[in-house]
Amino acid sequence: DRFVVRFYSPLETSGGGVVLESNPGKKKRFNDRVIEELKKKKYGSLTDVCELNIRAVTDDLVPLKELARHMSHSAEELRSCLDELTERGSVLAFPLRKDTWYWHADNAFVTEQEIVRALRSFYGKYPYRYGISKAEIRNTFMKKVKPNVFDACVDHMISTGMFRIQDEMLCLSDFEISKDRTFAEIETLLTEAFENAGYMFLRFSEVDKKQYPDETVIDVLRVLIDEEKMVRVGSEPEVYTMKHFMDAAEMQVKKYFETGEILTIKQVRDMFATNRKSAKQIIGYTDSIKVTKKVGAETERVACV
Repeated sequence: DRFVVRFYSPLETSGGGVVLESNPGKKKRFNDRVIEELKKKKYGSLTDVCELNIRAVTDDLVPLKELARHMSHSAEELRSCLDELTERGSVLAFPLRKDTWYWHADNAFVTEQEIVRALRSFYGKYPYRYGISKAEIRNTFMKKVKPNVFDACVDHMISTGMFRIQDEMLCLSDFEISKDRTFAEIETLLTEAFENAGYMFLRFSEVDKKQYPDETVIDVLRVLIDEEKMVRVGSEPEVYTMKHFMDAAEMQVKKYFETGEILTIKQVRDMFATNRKSAKQIIGYTDSIKVTKKVGAETERVACV
């Protein structure tokens, strides 16, 4: 669109020009990059202008409706230009239910590299953790991006082979937990503690961790749980044991229900030669894996069919 600038008193035309941006942000004068962008908007094609507008948004993705409004064009007019940009890899498109969102490839690359650097720094500090939670990644690097759009971006980054998801954590695709001497020593002390305790379960706070800090020990424990060597027992988050103990408990409870109908906490206590507290934790575990379910009194269970 063209415009004319006039004085009204006296009536006099002072100049005119062409509208390059209908909703411009703040720009500094005499900035070479800004001048170059404006030249492209003036002399470039509609496709070039689309790309410039998408690349200008570095902290979010651009929805088609917003891009059309900003450029004073209809969505249909822009669609062929955006398809061209997507085909040549300049722009990434994320078609979602309510709109299609666009992310410039340069901005995506910068964000990916920032996440890579953050993860490498994270692994230096926490060598026994798989990665950073998706929620923390979003809050740190893509705070303005809507949750469903962020999920689509994460799926794209995973598809490139650079990242993977492990237990809702974003991690580098080639990262593996380093099972060094420290890891092996902590695994040994946990294994010995849980094996010696048997069905008299220990709280995490009751385990002798020697000189190792709690944070490091719990990181190793989480890895061992992922590897199904150890398991959390019942509804209490601090109680852990060896996985083979709970596998045996599951089989023994199932065998009981081949002839019995109702299993009480007292019977579980006697079955595993343990105390009432640990018996309740065993029942809590079998409830969680759908082997038993509560019926009637709090202390009674039946087989979960």
